[in-house]
Amino acid sequence: MEAWYKICQDFPKDSTPMKIAVVGGGAGGVELTLAIQAGLQQLGSRKLEMHLFHSGRELMSNSSTSLRKLLKKILQQRGVELHLGKLSQIEKVFPEQGYKKITNCPDLFQHVFWVTQASAAPWIQKTGLAVDAEGFILIDETLQSISHPHVFATGDIATMVNHPRPKAGVFAVRQGKPLFRNLRQAVWGKPLKPYIPQQNYLSLIGTGDGNAISTISYAYASRGKLTLPPHKLLWYWKDYIDRQFMRQFERL
Repeated sequence: MEAWYKICQDFPKDSTPMKIAVVGGGAGGVELTLAIQAGLQQLGSRKLEMHLFHSGRELMSNSSTSLRKLLKKILQQRGVELHLGKLSQIEKVFPEQGYKKITNCPDLFQHVFWVTQASAAPWIQKTGLAVDAEGFILIDETLQSISHPHVFATGDIATMVNHPRPKAGVFAVRQGKPLFRNLRQAVWGKPLKPYIPQQNYLSLIGTGDGNAISTISYAYASRGKLTLPPHKLLWYWKDYIDRQFMRQFERL
């Protein structure tokens, strides 16, 4: 957040264009791109160039086709440069010299935001636990490791063998209660209970519309194949859900 505040302070002070790159074309990357653009454009007349890099050829591959098309259209209408499915370009922008060199290289981008998908921590493979091709712990419906039943794993660190799902917060959060329940059952020596995650989940994506008071005041809602057009009420709903969730960590 301190880095973001510094960007906001520097934005109006210079007449040269500011170039910002976002790496990752999932919901987080798309939403952050629109939010950054809207927020900075309200601060001054300095020219802003936004670039969004994604390894796939489609943005938000886990979302409905209709939502993907709508958000791609919004990005294009707002002048965001999309770099989709072009790994060679990503390698040119982010060479092997590393992230620090990139952030200190103004002829490329002044600022780079990394919003890529979750990756497995290297230490997991050293444990001897069974893992999938990407290095995540394989678990069954009881949230136990398929190779070491005394080990439980949930959230982004794990992959359910029979019910694989995207590494999204909605699935990680909902595994909390089943995990607590089965840990208690294990301590008591009772049978564990299976947990099957839902197939579809609600996505609320901010579009970056707004004014001087509210940086983002519209949002799309999508669940399964259904997509609702952007509306202020959807943004307030999203904002309410997020704030309620975060308050749980303030009032334990």
